[in-house]
Amino acid sequence: MKQQLQTTGKQRDPYFDNARFFLVTLVVLGHLISPVREANDTLFFMNNFLSSFRMPALVLVSGFFTKHFSRDPRRFVKQLLLTLLVPYLVFQVFYLRMDGLAETWGQLAVNLFAPNFGMWFLLSLLFWNLLLFPFAKLRHPILVAFILGVVIGWVDAAGEFLSISRTFVFFPIFLIGHHLQKGQFSFFKERRAKGLAVVAIVLNASILSFFSLEQARNALLARHPFVEIADSLLEGTVLRLVFYVVMLLGIVAFLPWVPKKRISTTYLGRRTAYVYLLHLFFVKLFTALNWFPEQLGLSFILILPVVWLSIVYWTSSNAVVFFTRPFVEGKWPQWSRQSPLVMRRNP
Repeated sequence: MKQQLQTTGKQRDPYFDNARFFLVTLVVLGHLISPVREANDTLFFMNNFLSSFRMPALVLVSGFFTKHFSRDPRRFVKQLLLTLLVPYLVFQVFYLRMDGLAETWGQLAVNLFAPNFGMWFLLSLLFWNLLLFPFAKLRHPILVAFILGVVIGWVDAAGEFLSISRTFVFFPIFLIGHHLQKGQFSFFKERRAKGLAVVAIVLNASILSFFSLEQARNALLARHPFVEIADSLLEGTVLRLVFYVVMLLGIVAFLPWVPKKRISTTYLGRRTAYVYLLHLFFVKLFTALNWFPEQLGLSFILILPVVWLSIVYWTSSNAVVFFTRPFVEGKWPQWSRQSPLVMRRNP
């Protein structure tokens, strides 16, 4: 995941680190409010609005940093296996055990490649990168990817196993990011882009309001075939196309507000893999302990920001990064040279 959620090289653009950090932080917020979304329609709508851009924008940015995938294919694939497949297997097994879905070898075998809550992103990220090789040979790769993103919904068996549905639905956005040049991305850093963002926000929210909260949520999550979320293949096809527009509007609505310069949290943009993988533990723990209320109250509203930001900063702290790096990045810490309490801000 490090390869996709972090840049490499000596010179880093703080804009992308800021974008990654804010997006992953919003993913954490979404996972904390999702269990109580049905208690309040406004909260449910807000969560849908966040879903319209937080993962699509993260997918787009991840694709942007795959420009040189073909320079050394063998090294590229090896790095993918180390930084995506290995962490997926480690955390998938851990979270399956936590949910009681890997008590036997049979259960483990059945569930190993049916991504547990939140783990789909790693598996899809692996497939998106591998798909770059055949799609690089196509004349109109983005158009083909969008067509496949729609057609996959027609396949009744295409669901969460191997994250097939989400892989093909979000792949066009990943591919757009792959083909975007830095100069094109620079448009979002300009002041005029914020005016466009305001228009995108209005259009995005307007389209979302035309659909039921649950229908919009299912369309945005993209984890089910049309037979499960629509009354017909035609309705499902139209729904998929409309929500592709919603996602693209969401991306345009978000990117212009990302700070262009280095800020106090910019360095945490290098640690988004830790936040993403480790925050799932807390969401599962809170669920198991029945800490999510059935009714929204003042206490939940007051404590939510504290819990949310505490999780984000704890999972990206020096000590946590130091001790979990072997599982998240495949790197073993240098015990004799580096203390987790004095790690550099940019490990």
